Amino acid sequence: MADQVTARKQRRTTSSWPPSKKSKPDTHLLTNSQVPAWYSQPLIRTGYRPVTNSWAACLRTLVDAGLHNETVNIYSHLIPAAICAVLLLVGGGGLVQLLPPSSTPADRLVLAAYLCTSLLCFTASAAYHTFMCHSERGAALWVRVDYAAILLQILGSVASGLYFSFYCEPALQRLYWSMISFLVLVAGAVVVSPRLQHRKWRAARTWTFIATGMSAFAPIVHGATIFPYRQLDRQTGLSYYYVEGLLVLLGAWHFGSRFPECWKPGRFDIFGASHQIFHVLVAASAAVHLCGLLSALRWNHENARCSLLELGS
Repeated sequence: MADQVTARKQRRTTSSWPPSKKSKPDTHLLTNSQVPAWYSQPLIRTGYRPVTNSWAACLRTLVDAGLHNETVNIYSHLIPAAICAVLLLVGGGGLVQLLPPSSTPADRLVLAAYLCTSLLCFTASAAYHTFMCHSERGAALWVRVDYAAILLQILGSVASGLYFSFYCEPALQRLYWSMISFLVLVAGAVVVSPRLQHRKWRAARTWTFIATGMSAFAPIVHGATIFPYRQLDRQTGLSYYYVEGLLVLLGAWHFGSRFPECWKPGRFDIFGASHQIFHVLVAASAAVHLCGLLSALRWNHENARCSLLELGS
C-alpha cells in the first residue's frame, strides 16, 4: 500500500502543470504525452523541452538541453541569419566586390533591403523555435511574429526582383511594388489573426504564403509580353527564380504533408523532420534569390539597357 501511495505521489509530481515560475527549469527531454496539447505534435514523439515560463530558461536550453526536437529548426535559420548579418556589416569586403563598377547607391540599397528582410525572417524563425517552450501564450506570440517576418521576406524578395527585372521601367516597378505590398497586407491580416491560429487552419495559412509568393510570376508574365524571352531571362535572373520557386514549393509540400515523419512517426524526431527540411529549403531559396539579383544587376549594367532606351527615346 505504501508503495502505491508513493507511486501516486510521484505521478502527481511529474505531471504537475504548469511548472512553478520560481523553480529551476528541467533540462531533461520529454515525450509528446508528457507535454500539454498546444505544445505536442502527434508525429514527433520525443525530444521535447519542458515548458519553462521563463525567456531566459528558453535561451539556456540552447546549450543546457542537448539535442532536442527544435535544435535543427533553430540553427537551420540562425546560421543563415548570421550570414545575412555578416554580408550587411562587412559587405564592402565581399558582396560589393561582386557588383559591377557602375552599380548605383540605389542598387546597393535594394540588395541591403533584401538582406535585411531575410535577416529579420530567419531571426524571427529561430526565436520562435527557441521560445516555443516558454508557455502557450508565449508560443502564440512568437509564431505570429514568425508569420509576419515570413511575409516581410516575401515582400523583400519580390520587391528586389521587380527592381532589377524592370530596371529601366520605373512606372512598372511602382505598379508591381504597390501590388505586392497590398497582397502582403491582406495575407498578414489572414495569417496573423488570433482566430486563425488553430491547427485546422494550417493548410490555409500555408497556401496564403504560397499564393503571396507566387504572385511574383504575374509581372514575369507581363515582362514576357514586352521583352524577348532570352533577354527577359537574363535581365531578371529568371532561371534563378524558377529554382527558387521549386525549392519553396518542395519545402511547402514537406511542411503540409509532414513527410517523412508521417511515414514513420518517432523516427525523425531529432533529425530529418519535415519542418527541418522546410527550413533548409527556404534558406537555400533565399541564397538562390540573391544569386538571381546579382545576375540581373550585372546583365543590366553590362548591356547598358537604360542608356539605350534613353537614346531611343
